[in-house]
Amino acid sequence: MSTGTGRSLVIQGDVGDAGDVVVFLPPAGSVTSPYLPIGELLPDTLPAVHCETPGRGRLADEEPPGSVQGAADRWAADLAATVPGRRLHFFGHSLGALYAYELTLRCESRPGGGAASLSVSGAREPGSTPRPLLATAFAALRAPDRRQGEGEPWMDRDLRLRGEYRTGHRTVRAPLALLCGTSDPFARPGEMERWKDFTSGPYLGLFTFRGGHDYYLSGQRAIADVITRVVERSRHPERVPHPE
Repeated sequence: MSTGTGRSLVIQGDVGDAGDVVVFLPPAGSVTSPYLPIGELLPDTLPAVHCETPGRGRLADEEPPGSVQGAADRWAADLAATVPGRRLHFFGHSLGALYAYELTLRCESRPGGGAASLSVSGAREPGSTPRPLLATAFAALRAPDRRQGEGEPWMDRDLRLRGEYRTGHRTVRAPLALLCGTSDPFARPGEMERWKDFTSGPYLGLFTFRGGHDYYLSGQRAIADVITRVVERSRHPERVPHPE
């Protein structure tokens, strides 16, 4: 495990000769990546990069992002410096899904660039209005993530970023995969399919797992297997039908 050239990145595995890299984007309230157990189960040929949020944890001395787009700008620059030329497969859960979408847009805005795949987990489509229940449901998580001394709790800050997020409904070209807990009250499986309107690329499928919004905290083997399948299918997009 190591930090990348960009200090906001933690590298898991050997990216030296890797052609494909999975990039995990953090959910609301996180300080360190909750996806390390999933990354451990990916094939040795598929390293992972975990994005961490400036202004907290080991990056506490850095300016925190003021918006979803600002966070994506920072990670895009760090990824370009740390894993240039790789096929990047973005995986984002909840708030992280918006980060992943914004990073995909940034990759595709570069000449000859693009994301290899976009995996959205436990999140409604960009532009959807956050449900009022969201803040109440996460209230119990606020106390542990408060910085020592005064300051806005990480969960509160991230929920504010989510509430202030606006999008121009821009369409990406990346292959899209959807992952969801079967009992997630915030992003139901049927609702998540609205993400299809945000890509012109192949639709790789909807993958459901037992559990609620935090389904990814258990059953990591099944999730790692799905991510591996998404990477493999993205290499042959001509075999995957486009979304209707």
